[in-house]
Amino acid sequence: MPVLAHPRGDLEYVLHGGDPNLPTVVFLHEGLGSAGQWGRLPSLVGRATGMRVLVYSRHGYGGSAGDGPTGADYLHREALDVLPEILAEFDIEAPILVGHSDGASIAAIYAGAHPVRAAVLIAPHVLVEDTTLNGIRYTAAHFAEHVRPTLAAFHDDPDALFARWSGVWLSDDFAAFDLTGLLPDIAAPLLVVQGVDDEYGTPVHVDAVAEHASGPVRTRLLAGHGHHPHLHDPEAIAVLIADFASLPTSSTKEDETP
Repeated sequence: MPVLAHPRGDLEYVLHGGDPNLPTVVFLHEGLGSAGQWGRLPSLVGRATGMRVLVYSRHGYGGSAGDGPTGADYLHREALDVLPEILAEFDIEAPILVGHSDGASIAAIYAGAHPVRAAVLIAPHVLVEDTTLNGIRYTAAHFAEHVRPTLAAFHDDPDALFARWSGVWLSDDFAAFDLTGLLPDIAAPLLVVQGVDDEYGTPVHVDAVAEHASGPVRTRLLAGHGHHPHLHDPEAIAVLIADFASLPTSSTKEDETP
C-alpha cells in the first residue's frame, strides 16, 4: 500500500478513484481492524456510488507506524486531531464517513465537531456496556488460538495492538466513555447498522443515536448478523450504504435483513 507521511508515523492507505465532483467516502476501521480488513466493501461502495473512497490504517494498525490506542481519550484524539489532518492532506471537505465499531465512534465524534455530508455507523460504541467488556474478555481468553492468527495476516505487531486496545477498554478510566452528550451536535444524516447477534454490543447504541442525534437518522437491525455484517454480506451492506449516500436526507427507523 502507499503511505501518507505523518508526524506520528507513516500511515498506509488505499484511495479508490471516482468522480472528484462527488463527496469522498472515508472508511474508519474497528478497534482491531486495518485498511485491509474491510474486505471488498470499499471497492463495492466506490463502484456503486461513483465516489472516491479513502481507506487507511490508524497509527499502530496494519502496516502503519506509531503506537496503537493509548489513553481513555484515544477515540477523541483520532477524531479531533488525526482525522482532520488526514482529510486535509487529501483535500477532502465534508466527507461521507463509514465507520465500524471504534471507527463508528470516531465518525460520530468527528461529525459532532466538523461538517460531513453524512455518516454510516456500523456497530457503533456510544457508551461502555457489559456486553462489550465481556466480549473483549472472551476474545482475550481465546486470543492466541483463534484471534492472533487472523490479526497477524494484517498487522505488523498484533500482540502489542491487542494488549493496548483491550487494556484501554478494560481500564477503570475508560468506564466513563459516553458519547450521548455529543450526539445532539450531529446534524448530518446518519445511517446506523447493527447485527441483532452482535457479540460486542446491544441495540442500546442504535437507540441512543436515533433518540439524541439532531439530524435525520435511518437505522437497520440485521437479523442473522453479528459484529461484522459488512464481512458476512458485503454486497448487501454496500447497497445499503450506496442507497443512503445517494439520498442522505430521509429519516426512517426500520429493522431489516438485507
